[in-house]
Amino acid sequence: MTEEEDKFDRFLPEENLNKDNLFVEIPSHQPPLHPDRVPSGFEPMGEIQIRGRAFRGLANGQIGWWVLITGWVVFGCFAGLMLHLLLLSSSFTVLILLAISLIPLFILLKGTRAKLANQRRPS
Repeated sequence: MTEEEDKFDRFLPEENLNKDNLFVEIPSHQPPLHPDRVPSGFEPMGEIQIRGRAFRGLANGQIGWWVLITGWVVFGCFAGLMLHLLLLSSSFTVLILLAISLIPLFILLKGTRAKLANQRRPS
């Protein structure tokens, strides 16, 4: 037997070892492999990720009623103001601003529908 084979055999169990004594310990609580890390809001991409997480939570109905109602008041007033400006002005740029201001309203509408659907489901 060469020295290299002897080094390899050190790590193998012996032939006469009782197989009932072999066991593997598995911890009961395993941390997630990829924890959902909150991005930094001080970086441009981190700010975009935080806004995306907020709008995703809003659209899935995972927020409180007070946030949903406040969103309707704030974004609804802004969209109403844009609609008023569109009716008073015949400019094409106001139409673009209205389309952009309606994006949060669609997210709020989706969130309201999801919140009401979650509330109707029996727990």
